[in-house]
Amino acid sequence: MRGILFFLLSILLLFLLVTGLGLFLPSHVTISRAVNVQAPRATVHALLASPARWQQWFPGADSLPLVKKNDRVAGIAMPNGNMLTIRSLSDSTIVVQGLQTATVDGDMGFKLLGAASGIVTVQWYMNFYFDWYPWERFSSLLLENKFGSVMERGLKQLQQQAQSDASIN
Repeated sequence: MRGILFFLLSILLLFLLVTGLGLFLPSHVTISRAVNVQAPRATVHALLASPARWQQWFPGADSLPLVKKNDRVAGIAMPNGNMLTIRSLSDSTIVVQGLQTATVDGDMGFKLLGAASGIVTVQWYMNFYFDWYPWERFSSLLLENKFGSVMERGLKQLQQQAQSDASIN
């Protein structure tokens, strides 16, 4: 009986310790990458603001199905069942919703900065929001490795596509 009680108390203490350590990790994590694109702002904005054109530069989107609403492309269907759609749109910001996973909420977006001498800086960011659960908080430590290289590859493809489109026009 004492062995079982010791085991249960040890498990409880370990859980409290891991939860306490997890509370020191942030509940909101932002990953961000940026690239300079030598193309007109309108060309870059058109690539970002149209989900139909995401297949030209968004990593992995070339094999994902487009989602249509009212006879227009509203987003892309992700393999996990979520849909990436544009939540809000302005001349300098595009906010995309649908970044949720089974347990983690999030959003992503793009900011267009500057337009001096035909160079536009595109910032791609992803926001993740975590509950108090320790496994969620500790998983935040892996997000940079998981999404950083994908974002860099996507921005490089966006840069090439925008510059290619600009040279055609």
